[in-house]
Amino acid sequence: MMSALPRLEALPLPLTPAPALPAGYEIAQGRLFYRGLDVLALTERPVFANGRLTRPATPLYVRRLSALRENYAYLNAVFAAAKVQVGYPRHMLLAYASKANPSAAVVKTLLEVGAAYECSSAFDVDVVRHAYAQGWLDRTRPILANGFKIPPYADALLRLRADGFQNLLPIFDDLEELESFAAAGLPFEVGLRARTLSEQPNRFGMDAETLRYAAERLAALPHLRLTTYHAMQTVSAARGLSYQNGLIHSLRGYAALWRHAPTLHRFNFGGGLPARHSGMNFEVWMRQTLGTIMAVCAEEGVPVPDLIFETGRYLVQDHALKLFKVVKTRLGADGVPYYILDGSIMSHFPDAWALGEAFTVLPVNNWDGAFVQARLAGLTCDHDDVYPTRRMNAEPLQLPANTDSLVIGFFECGAYQETLGGRRGAHHCLLPEGGELILEANAHGAPAFSYLDGQDAPAMLGALGYG
Repeated sequence: MMSALPRLEALPLPLTPAPALPAGYEIAQGRLFYRGLDVLALTERPVFANGRLTRPATPLYVRRLSALRENYAYLNAVFAAAKVQVGYPRHMLLAYASKANPSAAVVKTLLEVGAAYECSSAFDVDVVRHAYAQGWLDRTRPILANGFKIPPYADALLRLRADGFQNLLPIFDDLEELESFAAAGLPFEVGLRARTLSEQPNRFGMDAETLRYAAERLAALPHLRLTTYHAMQTVSAARGLSYQNGLIHSLRGYAALWRHAPTLHRFNFGGGLPARHSGMNFEVWMRQTLGTIMAVCAEEGVPVPDLIFETGRYLVQDHALKLFKVVKTRLGADGVPYYILDGSIMSHFPDAWALGEAFTVLPVNNWDGAFVQARLAGLTCDHDDVYPTRRMNAEPLQLPANTDSLVIGFFECGAYQETLGGRRGAHHCLLPEGGELILEANAHGAPAFSYLDGQDAPAMLGALGYG
């Protein structure tokens, strides 16, 4: 008869200190609290779903909708304060770049607090129509249309304008897109996207000569009025000097085009803002950025523009977290154990395995015992389904030696991972998506929870054609 293998915590593994906690995290009675939220309780509290009381199952995706409102309000407040401090004479429009997370709960929350909407495709226009039908926005809400405007997308935008959405702003990436709207005869304010400085080959936007030609073409079309210069920086705002140098280059391009088209009065940054809790000082950055704009415009002798930020990651990154249970352990060849999760890291966090992006990963419980170095692995058969990923070249994590009922949290993962990994479709090794828990406050300010069940076999197999 074979003897039972020893439990992992019974092995003579070297102990390590518990991990340091970032701001906003704390431990109480062996459990992790995130911004005041008892994280383990999210897996323990029964919720209603499909007319029955059930306990949320892992993998569990958790949305904190209050974080979206807080982030939107904070950036507006940062601008308002910097505007006074540096004497900036113009205004800012904050738009949600829905590509970061187009789920209905997120879009609804941000539209209801007043965010403009940035869309990128024909189906995105359908989201605008749905939002209007639900009362999340009206026909006066600014809609910024980026992305390559191939015929189905251009047609959808033209129909939206014909239906009375008066503040629809198409931003042309090339001359061909411009001609589609020139022929339609509908009145629009429009923007032009400039090609910006880039450390990598850049396929977006128009060079200075093409921008001048486009401005001249628009000047001959009374129904299209050029108001917006779009200059998406290709490095994050957190890059400091690199970002400011790129911004200065773009502002000089704006000034040059303004001399040909004095109807220009908006400078659109595009995206590039990191998550709110990334460590960047937004107050300092905003003051520096507004000062840069004022200084360059003074040098160039052009009016200071209104500003547009199209941000996705900043608004949504920290609104979501994902919880997994450790279902088994395996000892690696180097003596470091793998904690096997009840889902796939590759499927849930494509930025981690494809780009080497790190997330805040912490145990949710068992903080009152010893800690060891360990790695995480998914349930798939793929060599790359691990964390830290092979692109990260990072040390193992510090995790509890006791894996009984251990829950692991991936925090601040609310931007891009859902759509890049796929939603409600088929995933690697046919592992199903888990449930989704949405945290909101009710009319009296008390916590309210709604829960969506995870995938079942008929849903996944149906997506693959097994009728």
